[in-house]
Amino acid sequence: METFNDWLIDLSRVSAIAGILFYLFTRSSTSKVATGLFLVLTASFLADSLNYFFIRLVYPNSFIIGNIWIIANYLVLIWLFSILIASSSYKRYLIVGLLFFGTGATITFTFYYSFLESNTFIRLWSNVTFIIASISVYFQLLKTPTKKLSQVPIFWIATAFFIYYSLVLLLSIFDNFLIFDQRISIEAYRIIHFINLMANIAKNFILFYALVLIDKGYPDSLNPAKAT
Repeated sequence: METFNDWLIDLSRVSAIAGILFYLFTRSSTSKVATGLFLVLTASFLADSLNYFFIRLVYPNSFIIGNIWIIANYLVLIWLFSILIASSSYKRYLIVGLLFFGTGATITFTFYYSFLESNTFIRLWSNVTFIIASISVYFQLLKTPTKKLSQVPIFWIATAFFIYYSLVLLLSIFDNFLIFDQRISIEAYRIIHFINLMANIAKNFILFYALVLIDKGYPDSLNPAKAT
């Protein structure tokens, strides 16, 4: 079991590499959406790698790395989703979400959490923001005639983030409670960690597939003029 768990951790850590290498060495598209996906995948790879070494060499937990990643990833995704849909109301939602995120992060890190703890607010707000953003993309796709969803990059982008943030939602809410208050067993936490690993692996490989579709010339947003 331990060997399988270690293998899954390794797979999760390197799952972003396929998309990163494709963007750097194979792609022919100059799409802003592709660049956004590259930044998301790069941030994921760096955070997972730093987590791995931080825990083993520096400190028993890697929440400080996770907190930095959540903030950086939130900023990149706000930019990415603003490209995907041209709607002004959608952009206002993202801007309001960003302002609330920044205000909440400042307050919670100042008065409630240290960077060595999992900040429930930034994790939960990030999850909710991009679950709603992904669902909004689905609704926009329903209004837009498409031949095959399997060939629509924006569908896969929204799906990657919907799957990821939906699966890690409960962990975002209860992480500190389970670890520091309940002190759950390693066996119990391994189940939660397994879900998190699978969500990360699925997200990264789906984004890689979206990059391939973009490179083949399929429309990468519902606002093509601004996306390319």
